Amino acid sequence: MCEIKNVSCSEVAQNELKFAVYTTADFLKFMHQLNTPHRHNYYMILLNKKNHGSQLIDFKEFDIAPFSVTCLHLGQVHQWLNYESIEGYVLVFESDFFALRYQNYQLSEFSFLSYRHTQPYLTISEEKFNHIESIAVWMLREFNSIEVNFEKSLRSLLNIMLIDLNRLFEPANKNAEFSQSLQLIHHFEELIDKYYKEKHFVKDYASLLHVRPNYLNAICNEVTSSSAGDLIRNRILIEAKRLLIHEKKTASEIAYELGFVDNSYFGRFFKKYENYTPDGFKKKYLKN
Repeated sequence: MCEIKNVSCSEVAQNELKFAVYTTADFLKFMHQLNTPHRHNYYMILLNKKNHGSQLIDFKEFDIAPFSVTCLHLGQVHQWLNYESIEGYVLVFESDFFALRYQNYQLSEFSFLSYRHTQPYLTISEEKFNHIESIAVWMLREFNSIEVNFEKSLRSLLNIMLIDLNRLFEPANKNAEFSQSLQLIHHFEELIDKYYKEKHFVKDYASLLHVRPNYLNAICNEVTSSSAGDLIRNRILIEAKRLLIHEKKTASEIAYELGFVDNSYFGRFFKKYENYTPDGFKKKYLKN
């Protein structure tokens, strides 16, 4: 068995701040260590200015193009594939770092940092990239100077960068009602991530959220264009794939771990939504 390595923010940041910013040249040593599949317990933002590379994020290969932004959220399985020549900046941070200053303004405000945002990658104009880069350069200067109140400055700069990135990933204006819906979906996602191994039905989560299942489903369709059931199933399926490919567990072991009544039910569930049996998916993936 080859378990997925869980990488903590402190390993990469090498400090107790739960935050760090690097140039890609300085981050290269971590890339060498993380060129096998690993699971993040932190958020990561990659700003690439020059040259091309590639990376694997939860079974999808993404190009790292010039003037691109990649945002990884908690729990995603990531692997650097081709990274030696890219030039830019890497930020790593935990929600605790942000929350120390913005207790009532959580990272849930930024939908591109959540599971519902299926596209963690964006290519932007050179002008917009230069603006984001200027914030990263300022961060780097603060991070390396360790002057008085540098932590407060870094939190403020991170907030500004996240606001600007959110405008790029979610360009449409959101009214107050839609913002409330986003908050509900964020709490729903948090609960899914906590209980997906034991709770598989929309009614279970609706009860925890104190709303009716039909209402939760309607909000999910409005905000994510996916049903509440789809969000639950997608979380179960991505974990099943992780266990199948990266940890090389059998279908029976995965069925038990993910709370299915038996192996055959898990097999039918997997095939219905992936068009392959678990073993068939594994063979196809490894062949490719």
